[in-house]
Parts: sequence; C-alpha cells; structure tokens
Amino acid sequence: MNTPHDEVVHQVCPHDCYDTCGLDVKRVNGRIMRITGAKDHPITQGFACLKVNRYLERLNHQDRVLFPLKRTGPKGSGNFQRASWDEALDAIGTKMQHIVQTYGGEAILPYSFSGNMGVLSEASMDRRFFNALGASQLARTICTASADMALRWVYGQRLGPDPETIGRAALILLWGSNPVVTNVHEIPLLDQAQSQGADIYVVDPLYTDTAARYGHHIDLNPGSDVALALGLGRYLVATGQYDKSFVAQYAQGFDAYLERAWPWTLDETARVTGVPVATIERLGERLASVRPLLLRTGYGVQRQEHAGEAVWAISALSVITGSYRDVGGGHLLGNGDAFPLNWDRLTRPELRSGNPRTINMVQLGDALTQLDDPPIKALIVYNSNPAATAPDQGRVLAGLRREDLFTVVHEQMLTDTAQYADWILPAAMAFETLDLHTSYWHRYIQLSPQAVLPAGEAVSNTEFFRRLARACGFKDAPWCQDSDEDLIRQALDTQHPWLHGITWESLQKRPVQKVNLKVSDRPFLDTKDHNGPLFRLYPLPVLPFTPPQTPAEYPLVLITPSRQNTIKSSFGNNPRLLIREPNPTIYAHQEDIEHLGLQDGQRVRVESPTGHVILQLRGSKQARPGVVLSYAVRWNQDGGGVNINQLTSQTLSDFGGGATFYSTRVRIIPWENEVE
Repeated sequence: MNTPHDEVVHQVCPHDCYDTCGLDVKRVNGRIMRITGAKDHPITQGFACLKVNRYLERLNHQDRVLFPLKRTGPKGSGNFQRASWDEALDAIGTKMQHIVQTYGGEAILPYSFSGNMGVLSEASMDRRFFNALGASQLARTICTASADMALRWVYGQRLGPDPETIGRAALILLWGSNPVVTNVHEIPLLDQAQSQGADIYVVDPLYTDTAARYGHHIDLNPGSDVALALGLGRYLVATGQYDKSFVAQYAQGFDAYLERAWPWTLDETARVTGVPVATIERLGERLASVRPLLLRTGYGVQRQEHAGEAVWAISALSVITGSYRDVGGGHLLGNGDAFPLNWDRLTRPELRSGNPRTINMVQLGDALTQLDDPPIKALIVYNSNPAATAPDQGRVLAGLRREDLFTVVHEQMLTDTAQYADWILPAAMAFETLDLHTSYWHRYIQLSPQAVLPAGEAVSNTEFFRRLARACGFKDAPWCQDSDEDLIRQALDTQHPWLHGITWESLQKRPVQKVNLKVSDRPFLDTKDHNGPLFRLYPLPVLPFTPPQTPAEYPLVLITPSRQNTIKSSFGNNPRLLIREPNPTIYAHQEDIEHLGLQDGQRVRVESPTGHVILQLRGSKQARPGVVLSYAVRWNQDGGGVNINQLTSQTLSDFGGGATFYSTRVRIIPWENEVE
C-alpha cells in the first residue's frame, strides 16, 4: 500500500488586495487538500479571509475552462466547442497577422488588469509580446492611477509608513478606507493601536463596518474630500498649529498650497462637506497635537472626478502637520514603490518601434465603438473581466458584440467577457504556476512556487504569450524564450539596496522576505538623501475643486464599494459567497425610500445618463440621505445580462486619467415589470 505523500508548501494569494497573504497549502499526492493563512507570515499571521478559506471551491469550480474553446454561436450566446491548442493557435496567429498587415499593430488592443497580481502574470511576457507586435498600449488606470500620480507629485514615490508600525500611532485617520472589508489583516494592527489608547477616526460618506467598529465617524458629503482636507489645512495654518519648522526644512510650494487652501474657511468647508464646524475644529486640533499621527487613505477616496486633488490635499496634511517626524506617523496609502524591480528587463520596452497610441482602459466602450484610424480589430483579454467591471457597460457590450472584432480571452472561468470571445484559452490558477509577488501595502516580497500541475490543458499567462508569440511569427525571437525562472531572475537583477540579497536562490530557502527597509525608517526622512526639499506642496496642474452640483433629474449619488465576499467580479460565480445578497441590490437610507414612495424589498429601476438596471431596494444604515450604494460587481448573469456598471460613466478623473465610479448620479423609480 502506498503511503500518502503529505506536505505543506508556501503559496501567495494572487488577488487584487492590500494584504497579499502568504498561504500554507497542504498537498497530498499532487492534489491540494487544504488552504490556510501562513502561520509564519508576519502580516498574514495564520488566518485568511472568507474568500480564500473557500478557495478549493474556486480551484474545482464547474465553470473552469479546461480546454481551448471555439465560438459556434452568436457573440454573447455562450455557445462554444472544444478545440485543440494547435487549432486555436493556428487560427489566432493567422487572424492577428492579417490584422497587422492590413491595419497595423495598433488595431490590436490588450486589455488586462490585476486579476492575478503575480509579477510574471501581470506584467512580463505579455508586455514583451504587445511591444514587439506594435499594438496599442493600454493605460491601466481603472483602480489606482489618480492616487499613484498624486503621491508621486507630493512625495516622489509611492511609499508610506511600514504597516507594522500602525500599532504605534496615537491618532489614526482612516480616509476612504474600510479595512474590515478590504484589508482584513490591518484590523489586528488597528486594534492594537486602539488598545494602547489610540483614537481612530473614519472619514467616509458611508457608515461602514469600520466606522461602526472604531466609533469616530466623520460623515461627509460624497465628493467633498478636497474641501475637508483643504479646510483642515487652512485651519491649522490660520491658528498657527501647523509644524512651521518641518515645512520650512522639508517642503517646497507652501505659499502656492496656501493660496489653494485659503478660500476654505470653517464655514465654507462645513457648508460643502456637511461636517459641522465644531467637528472640523476638534479634528484639526487633534491633528495638530496628537503624535504619532497616521493618515491612512484608501483607494476609495480617488474614485471620483476630483480624485487627484483629493489625494494631494490629504498628502499635504501629512506634511504641514510634520507627521513624518515619528515612527508610525505619516501618510499610508501604499508601498508599491518599496519593490524596485527591474521592470525594463521584464517588459522590454525597447521592443516597441515608433510611438503607438495609448488607450485608457476606462474608455474601453468608446475604443471599441468609436475609435478609428485604425479601429480596434482584435482584443486580447487576460487577468480581467471588462464586460462586468468596465464603466459604461452598455457601450462596452455593444463593442464586444461586433462581429468584426476578433476577441481572444485567456481565462480560468466562463466569465461575462468570455461569453463574447471568438476563442477562449484555458488559464492556470496561481497555485498551478510559478510566480513572484510584491504588495502595494506591506513590504514583503514572496516566491510562490508551482504547487500542483495545471488542471486540464490550462497554461500560465507567461506560457500563453510564449505560444501566442510563436503563432504570430516570433518563433525565433530571443525575448519569448525566457522561462519563468529566467523572468524572476531578471526582475530581481537590480542594484537597488532595498532588494540587496533577495535573489532567486535566497527565495528558494526563504520564500517570504522583507525589503531592506527598517521598521524604524521614517519614510523620506530616513529613506532619501536630504539634499533639498523632500515634499512638494505645489497644487496639481488641474482646475481647483468646485463643489459637485446635484442635477434635479438624477438627485442621488451612487457609490459602488467592494464587498467582503468578493474582489470585484472575482468569486462572483460562487453562490455560497453571495448568500447574504442573493439578488443584485441597491441600498438606500430609509428617509429616501419613504420620500420616493417606495418600499423596502421592492424591485426598482435605477437610471443614470448611461443606462439603467433592475435591482432590489433595501434600507441600510450605511447610506446617508442622498446616497445609495450597490456593491461591486455582480456577474451580468445575475442581473439579466447587465450589472451596476450600466450606470457608471467613462468620465476620467482630474489627474492620472482614473475612473470616476463614485461620481455617478442616479434616480430610482418603481419597476412595473415592463418588458426589458
């Protein structure tokens, strides 16, 4: 009798989440039997979220794509037949070469985001392929672009305090952040700070689970974050409570900042934000006097039209308060630039000839339906589900239905987007591949080795693009010959001191390693050369914030935050994770429900300038009057072929070209069961 071979291997959660958890995966005879949070990971601390605790259901899901599939019916019908890889690659290669010869490389558009956050899976062989092909470039702006650019404007890089110092803070301002839902491994750190006497304030137009947990809720009008941040800054300066010596020593552009902030008197700030004057004064005094002070901003704050200016104004608060003087203080939005990998070696931008156009992913609908010279004739989708997640969904779906649009989707599941594909190619899951992982929150780099063989005929993203490169005529090109190990070695081939000693060989022995920044290193003060100012307070080159108007036709603000049970559309086909919300739902304050003459539990038609959707209406204490919320995002099949992104627009933010999901205006009317 054979004895089962039982072992635990280190893996990394690949999903788009602050936590980037290390996982202990129990493997028995080549099969994964259990997935738990890694006990020896300093951040994960032995526990995983609800989603990952049920990851085996995803690995073995009935919707998994296991073999190449060729479309046999109309686009969107979901009719496919099994094919071989050779047949698929021959057809795809022939078609794409024809498109390049006829229209040029720019007629091909990649579309991807962070469905898999592995370094190799997200940005390596794929970028090489599209660079060599001369394809249109994709501006991947939908989630963090505005915040990233604003952080770099003020600080020069995306670096914040080490999350492991959160417990040292005495005052924490969670601004547009709901870690109970989106950053669960931050909760023990916040609880530690609170147990040691820290006060935690939550600035959010929604009464979130985090606001309920920590008690201090600053309830502001949606889209007024700029006003509150500038109003607080003006108050600190006008009352002489800002850190004059810190600003003088480390900042430039203070006078220009003051010019932008000075109109925001207490009365004007209160009028625009809805926050009482007394609350603003009390918060300002706390910001001036309590140390260490941590401003913890979430990415939710920048999903609005004035996104960049909001992050700039909050960042400026961290400077004028001198919050960086203390370990545990400063502004923590992300630590993405704590990992200075060799991106040029990974992505090979020199393969690109000329200057191909760049298309903003937020405006995919326009790109597929209006763009010309040349039009988009082929769409290659991976790591993303734009039929569900892109704004102005009606226009996106209209583009995907084009019979002359050749669509290839590399995917793990039969997603909404896959339903519109000409070819679906099976994608391996993270535990079935080798990859390297960084984090945009904590400072640990991790190696995730292949734990099991891919299911069916699935392949990694890197192997998919190697095969696609050969099919498109790049068979002998050296850039598509590199193995995944080669790619990891190239990523780590850097002289930057923060990655010194972290190599392929060292990660084999210790798959979880912290970059070479001490916990006690204060961002910028201890991590940069002090020749010259460290912080730039000059306003962004954008029009100053003006309060959003409330159009009579669309009186309600729609916010579409993340839910605890999914990550955007990932896990959206697991009904056990949606058991608390079996039907697509919109939540409103009881006052609004009564004012509209509606009933809790009623089905309603929600309309915006871009479209409409039928949802179930529920009362919620999270919503303030004038604000409604619907969690993002359901698979379209749950809503009769559409979801909440029927209502969101392709409007870009003020800085960085980001998405403006949280600036959506809607109206709600009864649904009379008319034919849709």
